[in-house]
Amino acid sequence: MRYVIIGNSVAAINACQGIRELDKEGPITIVSAEKYYAYGRPLISYWLEGKTGEDKMPYLPPDFYTRHNINVLLGRKALRIDWERREVELDDASRLPYDRLLIATGGKAIVPPLEGLQEEDYVTFLTYDDVRRLAEAAHPGKEAVILGAGPSGLKAMESLVSRGLGVTMVELAPRIWSPVLDTEAATLVTSFLREKGVRVILEDTILGGSRKEGGKLKLNLKSGKELEADLLVVAIGVRPNVELLEQAPGVTLKRGVVVDEYLNVGLPGVFAAGDVVEGNPPLLPHAAAQGRLAGRNMAGAKEKYKGSSPYNALGFLGLHIISMGITNCEPGQGYEILVQKEEKKRVYRKLVLGNSYLVGALFINRVDGAGLYRWLIEEKIDVLPFKDKLFQDDFGFLDLPPALWEPRLKA
Repeated sequence: MRYVIIGNSVAAINACQGIRELDKEGPITIVSAEKYYAYGRPLISYWLEGKTGEDKMPYLPPDFYTRHNINVLLGRKALRIDWERREVELDDASRLPYDRLLIATGGKAIVPPLEGLQEEDYVTFLTYDDVRRLAEAAHPGKEAVILGAGPSGLKAMESLVSRGLGVTMVELAPRIWSPVLDTEAATLVTSFLREKGVRVILEDTILGGSRKEGGKLKLNLKSGKELEADLLVVAIGVRPNVELLEQAPGVTLKRGVVVDEYLNVGLPGVFAAGDVVEGNPPLLPHAAAQGRLAGRNMAGAKEKYKGSSPYNALGFLGLHIISMGITNCEPGQGYEILVQKEEKKRVYRKLVLGNSYLVGALFINRVDGAGLYRWLIEEKIDVLPFKDKLFQDDFGFLDLPPALWEPRLKA
């Protein structure tokens, strides 16, 4: 069995592990457009801050590929796929035949139209090359503008602040990280950022700009305002990289590629995993789980992907946030909402109940016990019998009915 994997991210590496659990010998070839072995993308901000070095970036030890008989083609791009001949054509005109194919091409940074600006005038915040480029220009005393105030924008902000830059964040939505933070939580975080010296501009965006003499950027905002900066970072999100599948017969593309419960894309022997998949949150644990299961199914298993609720853990400038499930909701939207606050400590804890089940949780600065709340959400546990204990300081498994925690002790 010949396995070809396009992409070299977390999903791809876990797919290799899944394959090798069932097939120790079949040749595996990974095609990677990047020139690096698989690395932990969440580490790019820490590398930029100087908190981690190049030797700590690889997702797995360098000998992983050789130990598992994996051929890696770094810096090579898959241009197209011949679905009838079952071959992947590369940018050097060579072809790779496959019996099983995994599309693990991830996502690519979204860049809106920026009139008057060229690619060299801005940097995205997604890859190792992005932060290497930023490191060359991000010197103390310079001014940076970040377009986007979601997770990527917030981590870019922290990295640049740590390097001594002044930072302005521009966000089109009425609040930062709007898919996750409700109004009260976003207000708390925005106030924290402003106290740290970060300028936050909401309900506005950058339409374009120009490079002035001396290298400064003049940026034109939708509101009519102008900003001057040395650096522009575009971090408004990613879109699934589905270019290779656009002409594939029988494949459905929406915001990503639609897969069945076995992660097959609708073609014999062709699977997908990670950020390229429709509806898959761009989170490392989801990509890892999908990759491993896709690999096992490529090697002959018939296992269903059960999915998982969204989960985010983010920290910046000393503030810590964990969210899971449904969090961006307000009273009156059909959910019961429990909130606990300690304003002086910037603590905000929110639980969202749907009928008798916990369907979401958001914690700022007091994140202890997050694993238990996540378990309650994913296992769909009826929380009504112990709802009054959910916010107790010592809330734990022993507060649940014995029928729930006794089996865990025996295990």
